[in-house]
Amino acid sequence: MIWWLHGCEDFDVLTALLAVARSHLGARRTLYACPPPPGADGRHLPGLPRKRRSVTVRALAVAGFTPAATRWYFHHPLTGREQPPVYPLAEITPRTDPRDRQLTLTDTHGNDLATAILHTPAPSKTATLCHLVVRPSHRSQGIATRLLTQCLNEAASSGATSVIAHTDQADHHATRLLTSGGFTRADTLTVYRQYPDRTPASQPPAATPAMGPMAQR
Repeated sequence: MIWWLHGCEDFDVLTALLAVARSHLGARRTLYACPPPPGADGRHLPGLPRKRRSVTVRALAVAGFTPAATRWYFHHPLTGREQPPVYPLAEITPRTDPRDRQLTLTDTHGNDLATAILHTPAPSKTATLCHLVVRPSHRSQGIATRLLTQCLNEAASSGATSVIAHTDQADHHATRLLTSGGFTRADTLTVYRQYPDRTPASQPPAATPAMGPMAQR
Protein backbone atom coordinates (compact mmCIF):
# COMPACT_ATOMS: atom_id res chain seq x y z
CA MET A 1 0.00 0.00 0.00
CA ILE A 2 1.31 3.43 -0.97
CA TRP A 3 -0.50 5.21 1.82
CA TRP A 4 0.43 8.76 0.84
CA LEU A 5 1.63 10.22 -2.48
CA HIS A 6 2.37 13.92 -2.56
CA GLY A 7 4.76 15.67 -4.93
CA CYS A 8 3.35 19.21 -5.22
CA GLU A 9 1.74 18.19 -8.53
CA ASP A 10 5.19 17.91 -10.15
CA PHE A 11 4.95 15.07 -12.69
CA ASP A 12 8.66 14.19 -12.65
CA VAL A 13 8.79 14.12 -8.85
CA LEU A 14 5.68 11.94 -8.65
CA THR A 15 6.99 9.54 -11.27
CA ALA A 16 10.28 9.19 -9.37
CA LEU A 17 8.45 8.60 -6.08
CA LEU A 18 6.33 5.85 -7.62
CA ALA A 19 9.42 4.19 -9.13
CA VAL A 20 11.21 4.18 -5.77
CA ALA A 21 8.13 2.85 -3.99
CA ARG A 22 7.78 0.06 -6.55
CA SER A 23 11.44 -0.90 -6.19
CA HIS A 24 11.09 -1.20 -2.41
CA LEU A 25 7.69 -2.91 -2.36
CA GLY A 26 8.51 -5.37 -5.12
CA ALA A 27 7.27 -5.79 -8.68
CA ARG A 28 5.52 -9.09 -7.88
CA ARG A 29 2.96 -7.53 -5.51
CA THR A 30 -0.39 -5.90 -6.15
CA LEU A 31 -0.12 -2.28 -5.01
CA TYR A 32 -2.82 0.15 -3.94
CA ALA A 33 -2.13 3.88 -3.95
CA CYS A 34 -3.54 7.06 -2.42
CA PRO A 35 -6.00 6.04 0.29
CA PRO A 36 -6.19 9.36 2.23
CA PRO A 37 -7.54 12.63 0.78
CA PRO A 38 -7.66 16.00 2.58
CA GLY A 39 -10.24 16.10 5.33
CA ALA A 40 -10.71 15.64 9.05
CA ASP A 41 -9.08 12.23 9.13
CA GLY A 42 -7.77 10.25 6.17
CA ARG A 43 -8.54 6.95 7.88
CA HIS A 44 -12.20 7.35 7.08
CA LEU A 45 -12.01 8.71 3.53
CA PRO A 46 -10.00 6.38 1.28
CA GLY A 47 -9.17 7.81 -2.11
CA LEU A 48 -7.34 10.43 -4.11
CA PRO A 49 -9.20 13.74 -4.65
CA ARG A 50 -9.23 13.49 -8.43
CA LYS A 51 -10.46 16.99 -9.30
CA ARG A 52 -7.61 18.74 -7.51
CA ARG A 53 -4.80 16.22 -8.16
CA SER A 54 -4.94 15.77 -11.93
CA VAL A 55 -1.15 15.57 -12.35
CA THR A 56 -0.94 12.88 -9.66
CA VAL A 57 -3.66 10.94 -11.46
CA ARG A 58 -1.68 11.16 -14.71
CA ALA A 59 1.52 9.97 -12.99
CA LEU A 60 -0.33 6.99 -11.56
CA ALA A 61 -1.72 6.10 -15.00
CA VAL A 62 1.73 6.26 -16.61
CA ALA A 63 3.07 4.03 -13.82
CA GLY A 64 0.43 1.41 -14.65
CA PHE A 65 -2.15 2.14 -11.95
CA THR A 66 -5.86 2.00 -12.81
CA PRO A 67 -8.92 2.95 -10.71
CA ALA A 68 -9.97 0.17 -8.33
CA ALA A 69 -12.74 1.88 -6.38
CA THR A 70 -14.50 5.23 -6.69
CA ARG A 71 -16.27 7.13 -3.94
CA TRP A 72 -17.95 10.51 -3.69
CA TYR A 73 -16.80 13.03 -1.11
CA PHE A 74 -19.49 15.27 0.44
CA HIS A 75 -19.30 18.44 2.53
CA HIS A 76 -21.82 20.14 4.81
CA PRO A 77 -21.09 23.54 6.43
CA LEU A 78 -22.53 24.01 9.92
CA THR A 79 -24.07 27.41 10.64
CA GLY A 80 -25.15 26.91 14.25
CA ARG A 81 -28.78 27.07 13.12
CA GLU A 82 -29.21 23.37 12.30
CA GLN A 83 -32.66 21.81 12.62
CA PRO A 84 -33.30 20.34 16.08
CA PRO A 85 -33.12 16.54 16.22
CA VAL A 86 -36.41 14.70 15.93
CA TYR A 87 -37.58 12.26 18.59
CA PRO A 88 -36.99 9.46 19.30
CA LEU A 89 -33.35 10.37 19.84
CA ALA A 90 -30.44 8.01 19.43
CA GLU A 91 -28.31 7.14 22.44
CA ILE A 92 -24.82 8.65 22.17
CA THR A 93 -21.80 6.65 23.32
CA PRO A 94 -18.49 8.58 23.33
CA ARG A 95 -15.26 6.77 22.50
CA THR A 96 -11.80 8.18 23.16
CA ASP A 97 -9.59 6.12 20.83
CA PRO A 98 -10.33 7.02 18.14
CA ARG A 99 -12.29 10.14 19.10
CA ASP A 100 -15.66 8.89 17.87
CA ARG A 101 -19.26 9.15 18.98
CA GLN A 102 -21.58 6.27 18.26
CA LEU A 103 -25.27 7.12 17.90
CA THR A 104 -27.60 4.15 18.29
CA LEU A 105 -31.37 4.35 17.81
CA THR A 106 -33.36 1.50 19.37
CA ASP A 107 -37.00 0.47 19.48
CA THR A 108 -39.07 0.13 22.65
CA HIS A 109 -37.69 -3.39 23.17
CA GLY A 110 -34.07 -2.25 23.04
CA ASN A 111 -33.37 -3.62 19.56
CA ASP A 112 -31.00 -1.58 17.42
CA LEU A 113 -32.74 0.10 14.48
CA ALA A 114 -30.00 2.39 13.20
CA THR A 115 -26.40 3.29 13.98
CA ALA A 116 -24.13 6.16 13.04
CA ILE A 117 -20.51 6.90 13.90
CA LEU A 118 -19.34 10.51 14.02
CA HIS A 119 -15.62 11.25 14.17
CA THR A 120 -14.85 14.54 15.94
CA PRO A 121 -11.06 14.94 16.17
CA ALA A 122 -9.65 17.76 18.28
CA PRO A 123 -8.64 20.45 17.54
CA SER A 124 -10.05 20.07 14.01
CA LYS A 125 -13.21 22.01 13.19
CA THR A 126 -14.32 19.35 10.70
CA ALA A 127 -16.24 16.27 11.80
CA THR A 128 -16.52 13.12 9.71
CA LEU A 129 -19.69 11.06 9.33
CA CYS A 130 -18.00 7.67 9.07
CA HIS A 131 -20.96 5.33 9.09
CA LEU A 132 -24.77 5.46 9.03
CA VAL A 133 -26.88 2.35 8.54
CA VAL A 134 -30.53 1.43 9.16
CA ARG A 135 -31.80 -2.10 9.71
CA PRO A 136 -33.30 -3.30 6.37
CA SER A 137 -36.71 -4.02 7.94
CA HIS A 138 -37.00 -0.37 9.04
CA ARG A 139 -35.81 1.49 5.97
CA SER A 140 -37.91 4.02 4.02
CA GLN A 141 -39.47 5.25 7.29
CA GLY A 142 -37.45 8.46 7.72
CA ILE A 143 -35.16 6.93 10.36
CA ALA A 144 -31.95 7.68 8.44
CA THR A 145 -33.01 11.32 8.00
CA ARG A 146 -33.71 11.68 11.74
CA LEU A 147 -30.38 10.11 12.63
CA LEU A 148 -28.52 12.32 10.16
CA THR A 149 -30.15 15.43 11.67
CA GLN A 150 -29.01 14.37 15.12
CA CYS A 151 -25.48 13.73 13.81
CA LEU A 152 -25.29 17.27 12.43
CA ASN A 153 -26.45 18.72 15.74
CA GLU A 154 -23.97 16.57 17.65
CA ALA A 155 -21.15 17.72 15.39
CA ALA A 156 -22.11 21.37 15.91
CA SER A 157 -22.30 20.90 19.69
CA SER A 158 -18.76 19.48 19.65
CA GLY A 159 -17.45 22.70 18.08
CA ALA A 160 -17.24 21.53 14.48
CA THR A 161 -17.99 24.03 11.74
CA SER A 162 -18.45 21.47 8.98
CA VAL A 163 -19.08 17.77 8.40
CA ILE A 164 -17.65 15.60 5.65
CA ALA A 165 -18.89 12.21 4.48
CA HIS A 166 -18.28 9.75 1.67
CA THR A 167 -20.17 7.02 -0.10
CA ASP A 168 -19.71 4.59 -2.96
CA GLN A 169 -20.46 6.18 -6.31
CA ALA A 170 -23.13 3.55 -7.00
CA ASP A 171 -24.91 3.96 -3.64
CA HIS A 172 -27.81 6.11 -4.81
CA HIS A 173 -29.72 5.79 -1.50
CA ALA A 174 -26.80 7.22 0.50
CA THR A 175 -26.31 9.97 -2.05
CA ARG A 176 -29.97 11.02 -1.83
CA LEU A 177 -29.83 10.97 1.97
CA LEU A 178 -26.77 13.22 2.09
CA THR A 179 -27.94 15.68 -0.55
CA SER A 180 -31.39 15.97 1.02
CA GLY A 181 -29.65 16.60 4.35
CA GLY A 182 -27.77 19.61 3.01
CA PHE A 183 -24.53 17.97 1.84
CA THR A 184 -22.97 18.92 -1.48
CA ARG A 185 -20.65 16.73 -3.50
CA ALA A 186 -17.17 18.20 -3.29
CA ASP A 187 -14.98 15.74 -5.14
CA THR A 188 -14.50 12.24 -6.52
CA LEU A 189 -12.21 9.99 -4.48
CA THR A 190 -10.45 7.12 -6.24
CA VAL A 191 -8.25 4.31 -4.97
CA TYR A 192 -5.77 3.11 -7.59
CA ARG A 193 -4.34 -0.36 -8.12
CA GLN A 194 -1.37 -1.81 -9.96
CA TYR A 195 -1.25 -5.54 -10.59
CA PRO A 196 1.97 -7.56 -10.13
CA ASP A 197 4.53 -7.74 -12.88
CA ARG A 198 4.29 -11.30 -14.23
CA THR A 199 7.41 -10.91 -16.40
CA PRO A 200 10.13 -13.45 -15.39
CA ALA A 201 13.14 -11.80 -13.79
CA SER A 202 15.48 -13.10 -16.53
CA GLN A 203 13.37 -11.64 -19.31
CA PRO A 204 13.34 -7.88 -20.05
CA PRO A 205 9.90 -6.27 -19.74
CA ALA A 206 7.93 -5.59 -22.90
CA ALA A 207 7.58 -2.00 -24.06
CA THR A 208 4.41 -0.23 -22.95
CA PRO A 209 2.79 2.97 -24.22
CA ALA A 210 3.43 6.16 -22.27
CA MET A 211 -0.24 6.58 -21.40
CA GLY A 212 -2.66 3.68 -21.22
CA PRO A 213 -6.43 3.67 -20.82
CA MET A 214 -7.76 4.01 -17.27
CA ALA A 215 -10.38 1.25 -17.16
CA GLN A 216 -13.05 1.37 -14.49
CA ARG A 217 -13.63 -1.81 -12.51
